[in-house]
Amino acid sequence: MGFADALSDAGVRYLAASPETMLAPGVPSDVAHAIAAHQNDPKAMAKAVVNDVMRTTYDAGDFGGFGPAAAFDVLDLDPAKIRAAEASIKRLNDDVAAEAGRLGVRAAVRDDARGIAGLVRFPAASKDMPWHADRPAIAFYDRLAGDGRLDNRLQADAKAASQAVRDLVISHRESDNFQPFHSADYSDAVGPTVHLPTSRAQIDPWASDGVCETDNDFYKATDEAAMTRVLA
Repeated sequence: MGFADALSDAGVRYLAASPETMLAPGVPSDVAHAIAAHQNDPKAMAKAVVNDVMRTTYDAGDFGGFGPAAAFDVLDLDPAKIRAAEASIKRLNDDVAAEAGRLGVRAAVRDDARGIAGLVRFPAASKDMPWHADRPAIAFYDRLAGDGRLDNRLQADAKAASQAVRDLVISHRESDNFQPFHSADYSDAVGPTVHLPTSRAQIDPWASDGVCETDNDFYKATDEAAMTRVLA
């Protein structure tokens, strides 16, 4: 979400990207035709781009064939939609923080976050990689919305946040059995991610090397630090 927010502020209208690590050589050149053929129809263009990416298979010789991504999206970065998503996420974060002291709330929210794997799901991932805390936003908010341990207000907040983020997604496809990552499951990787560390070690583990996921406008505008204090 932070990346989408920054691109929207810079005037970028659409973002075609994978929420996880793409494999070389990445996005196939076929997407150029998909873009040129649908210049006046953003939805058709988005669908064509996603289809081209997700149906492509590269030949790796003795290693077999592989696709460029486990999941791929085209997002609408319309400023009004981004602001709506920010407002919904901020409301949820603030209300979770306000109710974190109630019996069972903190444990429930932590359980829900920990039940969703970060987007680093390949075997060679080291423990200090920052993306372990980057979890699919929609999946997390949906889990909160369906958690009966939380009161009606928090569930409603989560449902609204999920819908606002979902409104950004124009087209999406994913793999539930991505062989290059030892058949890792990315079936929940719809839409953008949110930095949701569930331990202190997951909060900006590479900050000393200049990689910081909390020093950005989205994190500040949505009071994401309040959610982080509950989770970690």
